[in-house]
Amino acid sequence: MAESIQTKLDQGAGPAIRGTCSVVFCFDVGLAIDLNRATEILSRSEALPSPQREQLQLRRRAPKYFNFDPAPVRFLQKCEAVELAGFRLGAQCETTLYDFGGVSVAYSIPISGRLGDLTALANAIAESADLLTRSRANLEALLPALAPTITRPKLDDLTEDFVTYHIEQFGQPGENLEQLLLQNRALMAQILRGDTSPLSVQEIEEALGSRISYSQADTAILDFSSAFVIGSDASDLLDLIEFANVELLEMRHLDEVLDDALEEVYPILSQRIQGRGGSRKLRRVALLQADAAILFEGVNNAIKLVGDHFLARFYRQLTDRLHHPEWDASVLRKLGVLESIYEKLSDQQTNRRMEVLEWIIIILIAFEIVLTFVPLGHK
Repeated sequence: MAESIQTKLDQGAGPAIRGTCSVVFCFDVGLAIDLNRATEILSRSEALPSPQREQLQLRRRAPKYFNFDPAPVRFLQKCEAVELAGFRLGAQCETTLYDFGGVSVAYSIPISGRLGDLTALANAIAESADLLTRSRANLEALLPALAPTITRPKLDDLTEDFVTYHIEQFGQPGENLEQLLLQNRALMAQILRGDTSPLSVQEIEEALGSRISYSQADTAILDFSSAFVIGSDASDLLDLIEFANVELLEMRHLDEVLDDALEEVYPILSQRIQGRGGSRKLRRVALLQADAAILFEGVNNAIKLVGDHFLARFYRQLTDRLHHPEWDASVLRKLGVLESIYEKLSDQQTNRRMEVLEWIIIILIAFEIVLTFVPLGHK
């Protein structure tokens, strides 16, 4: 009985909707990107798309210093028309470059009809790997031209994706938003999870458990891989969602880099550190530590969350949902281990230098004592 009710819900159930579904894929292409030089290369080439340097689009009053620092580079690329569950992909995708080496590729799908129509779309996006493949292929085609602007260019295998349903019209004019949300909880949870099967009460509560609103006419429901943003204008929220997922990807990438670094440097502790070889190993550990610390600071300082309290609360709630604090803690812990290893290696090298100096002093003292008892030759 429950299954038949759920099937009926999926087929055009729920309030009337109109808006845009945004699908974002995030990649890491290197340690850092020179955005000014990337802008120049893109602007000069007729074969490459024209870039834009855009700041966060604020829909509420906020100080000018609440922005990305530095502003990312955005440009549009043509993409092949694709149909997903009866919805048609837009003719362009938007690529965004961040100075810390992160890149996002976003697709837009106009949506209209009934809320229940999104269940098929959500399931199609979850099961299809086509958009991810297209995104990676487009990025690989751009990288040779942008390689001079990227420090240590390498397209990492790690990816992050996120789906946002920005609904500008939710129900008929005059309908109560809270009532509509209450009536469609099971359906909205099903869409967020991209699942066609009925969800348990606990899973519904979990999927819809993170919600934030600015006014009585808008709301955002945040899940770990998708979100509903209901309201007439949400460009600022969409920008933050995109950035938070790029940030998550960079934390995951950094966590893997630190794992590799620890595997590389830990055996050095059991080796005899001496001479120039020891200095090279110590410099290698210091370089790994510095690279990781620079990337961590670059990601966490890319956006200034001051001046707009709602956006700050939204971003904090979003990052909690994406488990940023756990990834940050993991990265900081491994940075601490790498620092500890560096200190131990440095202490070992210092101790060996001191031992050598002590032996030199002992030898000099012994030589001087011997000289006092050995008679000097007569002329």
